[in-house]
Order: sequence, then structure tokens, then C-alpha cells
Amino acid sequence: MLKISLLGFGHIGRIHKNAIEETEGAELVSIIDLNYQDEESSLPIYKTLESFLNEDTETDLVIIATPNGLHRDHAVRCLSAGKHVLIEKPIALNLEDAHKILEVAEKSDRRVFSSMQLRFSPPVSYVKSLLENDCLGEIFMVNIQCYWNRNKNYYMTREWHGTNEMDGGVLFTQFSHFIDILNFWFEETSCTNASFYNFNHQGITEFADSGKLDFKADKAVGNMIFTTSTFEKNYKSGIVVIAERGTIEIGDQYLNELKYSNLKNVVCSKNMSTEIKNFHPQAISEIVEAIQENRPSSLDGIHAVRLVKFIEEAYKLVD
Repeated sequence: MLKISLLGFGHIGRIHKNAIEETEGAELVSIIDLNYQDEESSLPIYKTLESFLNEDTETDLVIIATPNGLHRDHAVRCLSAGKHVLIEKPIALNLEDAHKILEVAEKSDRRVFSSMQLRFSPPVSYVKSLLENDCLGEIFMVNIQCYWNRNKNYYMTREWHGTNEMDGGVLFTQFSHFIDILNFWFEETSCTNASFYNFNHQGITEFADSGKLDFKADKAVGNMIFTTSTFEKNYKSGIVVIAERGTIEIGDQYLNELKYSNLKNVVCSKNMSTEIKNFHPQAISEIVEAIQENRPSSLDGIHAVRLVKFIEEAYKLVD
């Protein structure tokens, strides 16, 4: 049984709590959150990370679900105390901090995982298998589109959102999963050109709400258009792959829908799309097994460093 403590109990912390409760072989043993309030909870509740690290004797893994800008410090402290960590995306807001986390993990002989759960989406896994088995031939082009809405209230009710120091921007907080899937599918990715715009959040955020990126994905060319300024609500998001022997598109906010498939000599399953939009239980299950079996995982922190590198490249292109 992997015993897990949860650091941070906001929106994403509650999702992780539910995922742990759904996962065989995982047990939630405590919550660390200054503002946690639940008189009916039978779990130990720690108001500070310091008190938890001083008193806890049973936790194997700490899930870090705190603001982005705190991930590095919280991960280092937990790792140094002998805990494995699962860090909500992003693993850190810059490469230096990301590498520091992995360095401390190696010294402490502990594991670092990152919350990249959309890798478990059936359409995402399907495209991964097509690429690994060379079913598509040469990949010509990859196009990512993310048209979302984040209104003023979203930022006003979450004090850490909207700042460079704690949030880091929409590529880190809203759209990092799409870049991670690019990294999941291809061995080498790099941002080659970037433009950023703030259409609808002047005076609300310290960073741009929209942008255009050009990138290389192995030998393919690619582009990404993203915004949090669509009118009233999210519009759509997805990834299109244009290749020598086929065209395929996956979509929805959780990349759980196969939107289009026209492939040479490949018959696609009609059941590829799924109603599941929460892949956190699969991620927790994967981490439990990876630790118990002492094997590498697709959620290992080293993979999350590529995400930070890509986004850092993008921002440096416009400095």
C-alpha cells in the first residue's frame, strides 16, 4: 500500500484526493493545507509543511498541489525528508529549478513524478502507437489549437493566478498538457519562433493571454495558436497530425476525442473516443506500480523537464 499525503487542497487537490480514493494500492494518510476545513475528516490535518515534515512517520509520497511558483521549494523539502513526490504541472517555472528538483531526488534516492495524466487518454495513446510503429510514414506537420476562456473572475478569486512569480503564464497553467503530448509523441521538440499578445487581460494578469509558436518535432514542422480570450466560454482545442500516410486529429480540452482519422492501411477503432475526462486515477495507479516495481514511468520528472525547456525557449525568443 502506497501511503500518500496531499500538500495543497484547492481545486486540483480535491481531484487528487478523489483519484487516490479510486485507486487500489493507494491510501491518503494526511492533508497539509493552512485553510483546510472539514470537521468530519478523520485524517490528520497539518497547517504547515514544516509541521508535517517534523511529525509524519508514514507517508511514502507527497502530492504537491500548491501554486506553481512554490513547486520547487516544496518538492526539495519533501524529497530531502525522504518522501517521493508527485508534482502538479508544471514541475517548475524554469529549467534551473526543475534540474534542482531532480538533483535533490537523486541525492535522496527518491522518485519525482509529474502530473501529465493526459498521456493516458486513449486517443493520445493511439497516436503514440501509430508513431512508434511507423504507421504514418514521414510526419509533415503538427498543428495545435487551443481556444479557451479565462475571465476576470477566474483571476480575482484565485490570488496566485495571474502573476509571473506564482502562475508563470498560460503556457504553464492552461496549455502545458498540449506541449507535453507533443513531447510524448516525439523524441526531439524545440520552439523556433514565438509571438505573445494580451488581448483581454490588461491590468488583470502580468503576462500575455494569447500567442503563436512555431516549433520542430523531430523532422516535422509545427505551430501552436493559443488564447484564453475566447468570448464567454471555451471554444475548442486539439492537435492535428499531417503525415505521409494519413491525417489524424484529436480534440477536446482533455484530448479524449478522436475527431478525424484518414489513414492508409489502418482501420481505426470506432470506440477510440471516451467520455472520461479525468485521467488522474490512471496516473496514481501508474505511480503506485512504478514505485512498487522499481521501474521507469512515463510520468517520471525527467520527461516534465522537457516541457519547461520548451516553454522557456518560447519566452526567451521574445525577450
